[in-house]
Amino acid sequence: MRTPRRVRRRPPAPAGLKTVSGFGYVPDVRNRLVLLTGMLLAGALSGCTAARPSSPVAPTATPTPPYILTPRPVRPFEIPLTPVTTALGALRITPIGLSTGSCCVVGTHAEWPAKGQYVYVRVQIENTSRTRQEFDSAGQLLITADGRAHRIASDAMNIRRQDLRATLGAGNVLEMDLFYDVPKDAGVRAIRLTGRAADAVGGLTGQTLRRDVPLPPTSR
Repeated sequence: MRTPRRVRRRPPAPAGLKTVSGFGYVPDVRNRLVLLTGMLLAGALSGCTAARPSSPVAPTATPTPPYILTPRPVRPFEIPLTPVTTALGALRITPIGLSTGSCCVVGTHAEWPAKGQYVYVRVQIENTSRTRQEFDSAGQLLITADGRAHRIASDAMNIRRQDLRATLGAGNVLEMDLFYDVPKDAGVRAIRLTGRAADAVGGLTGQTLRRDVPLPPTSR
């Protein structure tokens, strides 16, 4: 009786290889082609994704830095005011100081008593245009607690060498005092700032602008 032949089974081929009769293990070219094709597709997709532009980011405005100025103390019998700037045409006007209850004004050559009390408001005026601008001191009114409007005291202005009409060069800033003679027992309510509208280059138009800026009732 013939003994059956024992068939030897070849172990499975390692990864990336295949078994070929008569040759043993040889590289599996098909797997390599599939792998290479996958790598090429992945690279192409990655390139397309990277080339896609991102959403635009809105630019951030850089704030304009302010001037660094030396602090100044207020003058005797004067109080500083919280700055409230009012734009009137090409001028920006800011009351910065207040003094009430003065009995008289003293200048270099004269002394003048008040009929009631002198009140003065120190204002800062800025010309924002490229042309000269005039500030009409006489047009600025003081409003007392009873609602009455008071014009500037011309004698006090002249004695203290304050201009009744001031000219500001392009981009210049001016500070000055506005003097008023009001009843002795009157409290202060506001200053009524007056100016004229201006066009884009600073030329004045016929429109008159008025704005009330509240003030403390007294500086005492």
